[in-house]
Amino acid sequence: MNTTTPFSIRSVRMGAVPIIQQIIASLGLEGIFREHVKHDSRDKLPVSKVLVRVLCNIILERYPLYKMGHWALQRGMVAEDKADCFNDDRIGRALDRLFIADRAALIGAVTVKAINTFSIDTSRIHNDSTSIKLFGDYADYEEVKNAAKPAYSKNSKDHRPDLKQVVFSLSVAGDGAVPLYFKVWDGNTTDDTTHLSNWMSLRTLVGHAKFIYVADCKLCVRDTMLFIDAEGGIFITVMPETRSEIKRFQQWVQTGNPEWQEALRLPNTHDKDGPPRLFWTYDSPFLSSEGFRVIWVKSSAKQFEDDQRRTQRIERSEEALAGLSAKAHKNRDRLEKTVAGILQKYNTENYFDYQIVNDVEETFKQQQRGRPTENTTFRRVETVTYRLSWCQKPDTIQYDARYDGIFPLITNHTAPAAEILQSYKYQPYLEKRHEQLKSVYNVAPVFLRNPQRIEALLLLYFLGMLVTSLIERKVRKEMEKRELPSIPIYPENRPCKSPTADKLIGLFSDVRLQYICQNGVVLQTVPDEFSKV
Repeated sequence: MNTTTPFSIRSVRMGAVPIIQQIIASLGLEGIFREHVKHDSRDKLPVSKVLVRVLCNIILERYPLYKMGHWALQRGMVAEDKADCFNDDRIGRALDRLFIADRAALIGAVTVKAINTFSIDTSRIHNDSTSIKLFGDYADYEEVKNAAKPAYSKNSKDHRPDLKQVVFSLSVAGDGAVPLYFKVWDGNTTDDTTHLSNWMSLRTLVGHAKFIYVADCKLCVRDTMLFIDAEGGIFITVMPETRSEIKRFQQWVQTGNPEWQEALRLPNTHDKDGPPRLFWTYDSPFLSSEGFRVIWVKSSAKQFEDDQRRTQRIERSEEALAGLSAKAHKNRDRLEKTVAGILQKYNTENYFDYQIVNDVEETFKQQQRGRPTENTTFRRVETVTYRLSWCQKPDTIQYDARYDGIFPLITNHTAPAAEILQSYKYQPYLEKRHEQLKSVYNVAPVFLRNPQRIEALLLLYFLGMLVTSLIERKVRKEMEKRELPSIPIYPENRPCKSPTADKLIGLFSDVRLQYICQNGVVLQTVPDEFSKV
């Protein structure tokens, strides 16, 4: 009788877990968690391992917390006897410990490791922020002692008392848009109050102040720019429309003739067969009120968009005004308010002249009742109605049209204007990270009870963006090295010029590892075969 135990095959769906774990190991994340987050020897699963597994889940599939134990078991990330320990309560307690840890030191340690390991160029850093709406029941967080107050706003920008939000400020390197630093602010915080603190944190992180700091118009604050300049830093930002320098240039450009120099030529993103997007620069001979350099930029795409928007606003105003002028009105004040409301709604107050004309209609009514006779007397009755008369102001329209497509950059950088413009035009890559945070990673809604865990979870989302951006950057660098213009990873083997991390990870979503076992002993592991890209 043959008593040999038959072979068994156990299949584990690994997906892209090994790829993610390789980057996490390169960053030494588990060791950094072990160093900065409080541990307890009684834990069946160390908090560092819990946080790493939650991070992997955020990157790969974003399961809800209560399902992560089942997910980790399926992916071979936790042993069967420990799967029940990896539950939402343990994850919640791990987030609590992460919140009370020195998160600034933790972020600094991870970022410095990433910069050194992957040779990230930090000579230019971009900053921007986005708001994240939070859903759920927020318990009283005063019970947590010795912890910093979490940053969240009780009132959102939507003016909904039941919907809270935070501001997620992110700074990325100009090299692959790799996230370097983030901070969570109260939901009602404006960017102009955060840039100074953010710049000083980045200076500490990179170890010097000579990097180029690029941000939107909220950086254009006198005290902030003067401080960065005095500390030896370099900044590039766009000047807001409220500045007096813009009004002076609008007046000068009516008669002056700026010597525009072509600085940048980009492909047309809306129409492949359309003309390229052109950018010209003009270095202003006049400095800003703070004494900084002003570079005027003219964009062909923005010029077309400005003209289209103004034309649409004028046409909509004309349509509404034509409807009012087609009929008589009995109330003059009401008519004036309606006209003012239309022009204000479409922001065309300067493009139209109008006046309200009185129409007097005379009628005669007899003084007494009855059939009129030759002795009947009549009285004159005047009925006053109001009509609208309006016309366009072509001079004002042409005045604004001469400024179409123009916007100013302000900087203390001495590089050529074309180089400064090119640095600023990298800003959309940072905005793409915010889009990924909300769409690919589905950061909201956040179904957690207290703000401490939400803020700690957002730190893991930041680390997840860091890991995936390094994967994305590594693949694109390898494509450049091999001189590959694209790789066929889209359906039907269509080429992809700029593969994203999400698309790359998706290629391995169904990769499995087969274990051949006998008597509970693994005899051999058989991975799936991979096809060449």
